[in-house]
Amino acid sequence: MNVLLVSPNVEFLPDPVFPLGLASISAALKQEGIHHEILDLCFSDDYDRSIESAIRSVRPDVVGLSLRNVDNVSYPHYVTYLPFYRQVIEAIRKHGDPLIVIGGSAVSLMPGELAEHLDADVAILGEGDKAFPAFLSDLERNGGSYAYGGPTIIDGRRGGPLDLDSLPLADRAGFDNDAYLRLGGMGNIQTKRGCPFGCIYCTYPIIEGARVRLRDPRRVCDELEKMIGRGITDVFVVDNVFNAPIEHAEAICREIVGRNIAVSWSCYANPRFVTPGLIDAMLAAGCTSVEFGSDAAVDTMLGNLGKNFTVENLRNASSICREAGMPFCHSLIVGGPGETPDTVRRTFDTVTGMAPTAVICMIGIRVFPGTELAFRAMKEGHIAPNDDFLGPVFYLSPAIEDDILPFVEQYARFHPAWIFPGMNINMTRDLQKKLRRFGVRGPLWEYMKRRGSLRGR
Repeated sequence: MNVLLVSPNVEFLPDPVFPLGLASISAALKQEGIHHEILDLCFSDDYDRSIESAIRSVRPDVVGLSLRNVDNVSYPHYVTYLPFYRQVIEAIRKHGDPLIVIGGSAVSLMPGELAEHLDADVAILGEGDKAFPAFLSDLERNGGSYAYGGPTIIDGRRGGPLDLDSLPLADRAGFDNDAYLRLGGMGNIQTKRGCPFGCIYCTYPIIEGARVRLRDPRRVCDELEKMIGRGITDVFVVDNVFNAPIEHAEAICREIVGRNIAVSWSCYANPRFVTPGLIDAMLAAGCTSVEFGSDAAVDTMLGNLGKNFTVENLRNASSICREAGMPFCHSLIVGGPGETPDTVRRTFDTVTGMAPTAVICMIGIRVFPGTELAFRAMKEGHIAPNDDFLGPVFYLSPAIEDDILPFVEQYARFHPAWIFPGMNINMTRDLQKKLRRFGVRGPLWEYMKRRGSLRGR
């Protein structure tokens, strides 16, 4: 059986993101002895020609597409990726007749809707490094035939979550790692899966489960060393948060230091689990920055959003980072339930007072089915039960919807370290290209601390 794995994720802002999920599936297929090739469209100059060439070369019986996101989750400058995904599938069908299977984080959120919209044959939920090889094995036992009368949904979550240390290390051999490092500024790695927190909008518990599964720090460092062997020396940790539990984060830092692994890395972090000892350990292990998923800086809004920390936790985490010399960023979401002009102003003033390296602020919250926010939005009448979540659907508090955009535009004029992705303020594709051309590595918001030194180049 011939299999072609396709990554159709071609977004470049803020960076092209290495398809870690597909690399993990590739490793799992290789472990099972399943022949496959990879087509990564991220850096293709001619998508149709690339697809035609791959189909003619591989002659796949099955094409698996890994869909990372449905859209850029940004308001008001919203971009959907669905037309391009559909274009890719149409091109595959034009040049061959394989069974088309979709998976990935986007599919786990809306499997039926995406399979029907994209005209896929099969949609697989859950962890693809387990479910996709199992599907292919079943298919081969059936002689390669698969009867379907429309999109088939396979729930790969049955049987429980995976033991992560039983998986092979992600196989990056079939990808242009140099391009991702040069144009995206970093590779990526995962040290755990699962999210136990209760943020009302978050999809991590749906995609990865609510139980946290930790990778052995030695396995994490084995993968880091393998990445360095490919020249990937700058890495982003893609865990929902790296620093919870603290003991696991500290163990990884000790392992990096103990093995003298020369890597620069950054991560998402929860401000509740920040200690001077942890930040010192992270700095010693090569961490260059942390991004806090703060969302708000008013305790009532933090409660409304289901956060498990307080404004005092935010202040404490910021202070620890400043004193240690760790660059840090606060990521905010404006417009959640109960948001008012007053809470917006208080959040902005409070966060500014914490003197972060940068702030990333999203306007409105993209609503996905199965989240607490979706149920609340239905209850409040913002959306109807039959609304199309592919749409998209955004939650924006009625109290601020008329005035928030001009307020943000005015605020940004005097705060150049604040990035508003949904309004293309202080971070654009042209700026991203310029920074990467100058060799800037790591998250682009880190550039805010040295913006003046590069401005004259």
